[in-house]
Amino acid sequence: MTPLGPGITLQREYRHLSEKRLTLKPSTNRFIVYTLSLVFGLFQALQCFPFALIGGKLPSNVQTGREDFIQHIIGQIYFLRQGWHWPLLLDQKLDVPSGTNIALTDSIPLEALLLKIAHPVFPNMLQGIVLYLALCWTLQPVCAVFALRSLGEKRLLPALAAAVFAACFPAFIFRIGHAALCGQWILLLAIGLYFRATRPGAGSGPVWLLALLNSLTLLVHPYLMVMTGAILGAAPLTLVLRDRNWKICAPAIIATVTSGVSIVVLGSVLGYWGGASGGGYGFYSMNLASPFWPVHSTLFPSVSPSLVEATGGQYEGYQYLGAGVLLVLGMLLLSRPGIRLLKQLPKQHAGLLLACLALTLIAASNRIYFLHVPVLLTHFRVPGAEQMRSSGRMFWPVAYLMMLGGIYGLCRAWPRVWPLVLLAGIALQWQDTRDIRSSDHQTELDLLAPPSIESKQLFSLMQPFDKIEIHPRLECDGVDSPYIMRFLYIAALKNASVNTMYTARTTSASACQPSAEQPHPLDRQTLVILTGKAQRLHALRWNSLQHAQCGVRDKATFCVAADVPLPAGLASPPPPSVLPIDQEIVTAGRQFKHDEMLESGWSNPEDWGVWSEAPEASLYFNLPVGIHKAGLVLRMHSTPSTPQHVRVLLNGTQITEWDVKPEDADYQATFSLPPDMQAASLKLQISNPVRIGQDPRLLGLALLSLKITKMD
Repeated sequence: MTPLGPGITLQREYRHLSEKRLTLKPSTNRFIVYTLSLVFGLFQALQCFPFALIGGKLPSNVQTGREDFIQHIIGQIYFLRQGWHWPLLLDQKLDVPSGTNIALTDSIPLEALLLKIAHPVFPNMLQGIVLYLALCWTLQPVCAVFALRSLGEKRLLPALAAAVFAACFPAFIFRIGHAALCGQWILLLAIGLYFRATRPGAGSGPVWLLALLNSLTLLVHPYLMVMTGAILGAAPLTLVLRDRNWKICAPAIIATVTSGVSIVVLGSVLGYWGGASGGGYGFYSMNLASPFWPVHSTLFPSVSPSLVEATGGQYEGYQYLGAGVLLVLGMLLLSRPGIRLLKQLPKQHAGLLLACLALTLIAASNRIYFLHVPVLLTHFRVPGAEQMRSSGRMFWPVAYLMMLGGIYGLCRAWPRVWPLVLLAGIALQWQDTRDIRSSDHQTELDLLAPPSIESKQLFSLMQPFDKIEIHPRLECDGVDSPYIMRFLYIAALKNASVNTMYTARTTSASACQPSAEQPHPLDRQTLVILTGKAQRLHALRWNSLQHAQCGVRDKATFCVAADVPLPAGLASPPPPSVLPIDQEIVTAGRQFKHDEMLESGWSNPEDWGVWSEAPEASLYFNLPVGIHKAGLVLRMHSTPSTPQHVRVLLNGTQITEWDVKPEDADYQATFSLPPDMQAASLKLQISNPVRIGQDPRLLGLALLSLKITKMD
């Protein structure tokens, strides 16, 4: 037997010493990696979030672009101030009289319930949204380490890489505006439990913990529950396909079914089901290039996000992995051992592979693009997919598995250079996300800004009133929702009831009811806020029908009962403009000079004209003095392939009927007004409005122009 040469002996001794330095005793290594990841997570959380906000301080202003964040806080404020009652999650003062389930305001019901239990001890803590965010920032690296160790990689440096990669995962830190969806540590925890549940000889404990986690995740956010559900479902599927032993698979199958049943029951009891989605599946999707396209990257600041924005809504499918993760994946794919490891995946984890494939297909939706190149465009939808309107998010578990698998594979495919690659990857990931992390920190600091003069004036204006009515309600017209959120937030701060709310879903109880939008008697505690293009018209109706008095401030009109002093700082509302006679009024974009005539039921004007978006659409005509009989010509067409039968009413009385075709045509009518009347409301009752493709609006008529002619 030939003795080893001195060079080979030294190399082996060096390798042995290197591995010894990188691999500690299991118990020591476990303590060190979890402690370091926890300290790092706490550091990240305290760097991002001011301690005052973590402690429950309420923002003084509503920031533009943070409507979702304020939505979550509003839900928690009302929930924490009311007593315990049934239904458990219902905010009774929000969207009265039906109330609003805080699950629909994404107010993290699980945390809200815990805060409500502790509320007698901490009565001044009226929001826990930032506390929850800080918890997510803390647990994200810890759960990444847990997932990697569950996969089988327990060395120190790979664990630290997983912690940094997860804490600086672009799709995670970019989500700060939608707090509930920042609970992505739950996905990492679920992945770790999956790997433990599918180990040969594993007991039933991990899969039952995963089933419990899946059920509780419903009370964080349904999207996260669907993702953890896919991971849970992968466990019995992997065991069936790999071991082909029903005795081994039975506990995982029972746990999965139990979790599914508990979710159905829990969701029914707490009022989760029955909400209608606003549409958007196929629009808010993931571009196939998104994981690799460096949008919002510090290292590649000139890269345009428009190249991975093929539908106009694919920002919801933002999935950039980060430069460090891409480096690790690239090195893995460049080695033959790495390719061999990937080829073993179908044999070892077939269920997980199928779950990832399903999540990727849902994320890409039925309109699949790579950059702006259409890969597949179809009308087929996975049953229930419309409830996941922002389907682009569904790729998150796949992205985390790519990150974890990249680290695990790199350490085996490149046994000599993996430490250097991981160190380089950590540096790249940290630097690549610097701008997003800085932006998150500044966003949170802005919440501590002192109240603006505008906020103080608005709060003073609304202070005397215990009931706030906003018309049109957001359920009827959500175009002005960013502007209306400031009224809802101030109402929440003073615990006043409101008649509307910005929610993720619309229930049948809170759906738009046109009759509820009509003027009605006001008491001394009610403030009516009119918004939108037709607010001056509505103010006239409130004045004339209910003896209310109204004033204008900024972009809204405020009305109170006639015997209540009008709040200071309001100007008299100007009268509606008089429509021209014998002149065509074009409704296209900037050419439309009389958009306030769109009284209700219309969408925003577009370059060609304007769509109706409700079963009833009204036009308001303020005519010159002396017009008592007039002719009306509307140039319109219906939705493609769907003719519409239209009943035409003037001030509540039917004057004609039209059968509107998909082709452009003129539709005529004549009407008369009493000598003392100059204004008229023309209501179009549309027989069969429909949704077209991915457009969430209920479309019926396209109004291109109109003309009023004098006939007396």
